[in-house]
Amino acid sequence: MATVRKRRTIKTPSRKVTRKSANKHKKKVNITGNKIIRDNWDKNATLRQNYARLGLLPSLNGVTGGIEVKDEEELMENEQKSLEELAESLTEQQGIIQRDDAGNIINVIVGKARTKEQIAEFMERDIEPVKAKTDVVRALEAQAANVLKVERYQSEGEVVWAAKLVEKYGDDYEKMFWDRKLNPNQQTAAQLKKRIQSLLA
Repeated sequence: MATVRKRRTIKTPSRKVTRKSANKHKKKVNITGNKIIRDNWDKNATLRQNYARLGLLPSLNGVTGGIEVKDEEELMENEQKSLEELAESLTEQQGIIQRDDAGNIINVIVGKARTKEQIAEFMERDIEPVKAKTDVVRALEAQAANVLKVERYQSEGEVVWAAKLVEKYGDDYEKMFWDRKLNPNQQTAAQLKKRIQSLLA
């Protein structure tokens, strides 16, 4: 007579460990998204290897392990450059603490107070685009540039509603927020400001 465990495996044969079920986690990635990436995907390489070959990043948070460091001096230089760029964007209430491998503090970078003109100049500064390193990235950038932009058209009712609010309260979006009749959806002051500026632009 069969044991309880034996009977259970006979009832549910899917619980048996076979080569097919053991290799399920080794299933290859099937790219179904972007056509450019799909055409250039190497099914024999790993996801990280494919991304590196295509000139893409598998993660925005950087490398957490599993990759051999090629040149430590080059990495240190890049880290120092990114620290200097980050230090420029700090406000007076922010700072960066640099530590060594043992956890001891090496350097403390504190942000400086800025005038309104300096902040406005910093915000208006043009960010230099990074040149594409591979043909795949160039093709993806060209594809992204040719995307049809869908414009949202406002109805007459929305424009009339925004005009009534502006006529009654002017630029006081806080008072608009508390008006239950003209603001029945209870939109916040920031939401009202954004909508009214886009409608009356």
